[in-house]
Formats: sequence, structure tokens, C-alpha cells
Amino acid sequence: MVHGRRVLPESTELTAAHWTSGASGRLLVQRCLQCRRWSFPPVPNCRHCWSGRLEFEPVGGKGALTSWAGVPGPRTAGRLVGIVDLVEGPRLMLGVVECDPDDLRVGAPVRLVFENVDDRIWLPLAELEESDLFEDRIEAVS
Repeated sequence: MVHGRRVLPESTELTAAHWTSGASGRLLVQRCLQCRRWSFPPVPNCRHCWSGRLEFEPVGGKGALTSWAGVPGPRTAGRLVGIVDLVEGPRLMLGVVECDPDDLRVGAPVRLVFENVDDRIWLPLAELEESDLFEDRIEAVS
């Protein structure tokens, strides 16, 4: 699905809890009830122990930037994508917003914010802790 200049993830029965969780200001990430390891993106069976007992659990919304890159192309010029290790353990690839690329560094503290792009998708994004929030985004609840 395309929204403006951005290609959006598909919300399915398996992924809907994750993509709509931003409405509450708290990201839900899938976790195995058997081995307690996190799974992202959501899967029907745990990729670590193959259990089918998975649930979505909230994460606090704080983490550290481990890597980033600019997204090339005429439609995406100026966009940044980063790998974020959340405090709880999951590693997510997220858009990095509201920052100067020169301010990014490995280990920089980030927080999750959400952009509501339609009724089925609240896109989680990463923002440096020092950044101000925009009115059309809400900060993740810790």
C-alpha cells in the first residue's frame, strides 16, 4: 500500500496488533510464551523454538540507535532509516525523524513516536531523545 510518497506495511490478521498499537502510544511487539524471545516482524511460529504460542506485549519505547543510512531516490530524498535496539531487547528497523544526520551516532538514545497514516497503520518511528515532537505524532508511553 502506498501513502503519499511512502510505501506502507500491509496490515493482516497476524500483524494488525503491531501496526495499530501506536494509537495507544505504546508499541506492541510479538513475544514467544515458550522461550520468551521477541519476534519482529510478527510470525505464526517462533523463529527460535518453533512454538505457536506467541502474544503481543508492550515495549517501553526507549532504545539506542545502532546503525542508520539515508534512503536514496527521488521520492525518498532526505529520509533516514535506522536500526534501533529497544531496552527490552527487540531490534527494529525504523524511520529516523526530526534530526540532522550529523547528530546521529552509534548508541544515541532514541524514543519511539508514532505517525498515524490511516486507520490501520500507526507507523512507529525513532526520534533522538533531544528532539521536539511534532503535533501529528504522539510519544510512546514508557
